[in-house]
Amino acid sequence: MKTRTLLLGIAGAMAWLSPMAAHADRKLSPELFDQYDRRGYFTPNFKTALIDMVQSHEALDKALTEQKNFEKDLPELQKEAADAQAKTVALQQQLAVYDHPDENDFNALQALIHDPAAKAGDVIAQAQAYVWTYPTSPHESEAQEFLNTWQKKLADQVQAEKDAEAAREAAHAALVHRAQAHDLSVPEWRDLLRGLSQDDLVKLFGQPTSKQGDYWFYEGEWVVNPANAQKQGLQINFDAGRVITVDPKPAAP
Repeated sequence: MKTRTLLLGIAGAMAWLSPMAAHADRKLSPELFDQYDRRGYFTPNFKTALIDMVQSHEALDKALTEQKNFEKDLPELQKEAADAQAKTVALQQQLAVYDHPDENDFNALQALIHDPAAKAGDVIAQAQAYVWTYPTSPHESEAQEFLNTWQKKLADQVQAEKDAEAAREAAHAALVHRAQAHDLSVPEWRDLLRGLSQDDLVKLFGQPTSKQGDYWFYEGEWVVNPANAQKQGLQINFDAGRVITVDPKPAAP
């Protein structure tokens, strides 16, 4: 209000200073100031201050006009936003009718359980995820039962593997004990020694009685020769330092 009063005062002063300008457009502008400046009415600093004042006033008028236009359009914009939000809510409600993530995930869990190739760890992970994700699902108790069942299956499987490994180790230890007592058949010697290195053989039975190329020989009564039912020594053949064949040592000619 003060700025507008000041500008009107300046305009009146300008009209008083120049009768010609009084008949011209009374709107204040830098151009009008230039006219008066050419007549020598203003100092440079005063002219600059006047121009800045007019430009500020024009910017204010422009901002007020834009604000009025925005306020005029605001109800329509608000209505458009409300309509868009209502459509979004309606679509979400329609989608909820058809999309049941708990049902879909439960069906996927059942499909995994009935897959012959399914691994216990995968079933347990999916069942556990379902129980955690959908605690209020009508299938939660069933999923929990699946989880308990497959956890037990996995525990039984792990225990069975441990028992089998322990049985294998016990059988191998018994076989080694019989080998050290020279109480194995030819097939048993082959199964025990196949693939062993020369160092492994030395650890089990010590150095051979003799060597000939890739053959090691252990003299004495090591194995029954099926051909003559007599106990003979062992003949062991290596390839690249690993046992490939085991046979009774041929009798001396």
